[in-house]
Amino acid sequence: MKIAVVSESPSDEAAIKILVDAIVGHETELVSGARLRPHGWPNVLSLLPAIITALHYRAEADGLAVVVDSDDSPLHDTAHEQEAENYRDCRLCQLRTSTALSFSRLSAVANRAPLKTAIGIAVPAVEAWYRCGMDPHVMEATWSRRLQGERITYDRRSLKVDVYGSDQPSLATKKTLAVDAAKRLGDNLELLEQLFPLGFGCFVCDVRAWLV
Repeated sequence: MKIAVVSESPSDEAAIKILVDAIVGHETELVSGARLRPHGWPNVLSLLPAIITALHYRAEADGLAVVVDSDDSPLHDTAHEQEAENYRDCRLCQLRTSTALSFSRLSAVANRAPLKTAIGIAVPAVEAWYRCGMDPHVMEATWSRRLQGERITYDRRSLKVDVYGSDQPSLATKKTLAVDAAKRLGDNLELLEQLFPLGFGCFVCDVRAWLV
């Protein structure tokens, strides 16, 4: 299986690829030269249509995995499923709406199956996934309480410090530690899905649908 991965940094893309491999149960092949390099949430959202178009017409990718941070945005809710376009502050809904609109504008390519997609939201940041199983307080439910005004034991900056040893690590350090965390998590996907049922749970369901 050939895939493309889009996230907010190259280090996170490397980690997400490892998680995809763990979900599908075998090593995938990363499509080279097919990815634009968005940095940060706004760029991922704005560049996603162009990325989908490029992969659809010019790359031999079977799947596209997209993961972004939720930051302080509202968390996804199952009530959004029927009317995603009405929940404009939910990043999962925004990405799903953009993806659906992008595909609606594409023409079929002869002898090629449609591109499969998987979208995940790391709450509040992908470093929270990397801390899964290391800090019992880090989970979606805890961050949800923080969004409601409760004081909790961590924030996005402290997550970076806990994962990388600094809130401004070098790119090499970020990639090394992100990859190490993803390898550890790949052996315990059940815990990651249990503690992050919305953002990671949706991602897992999407990736597993690729295998049907």
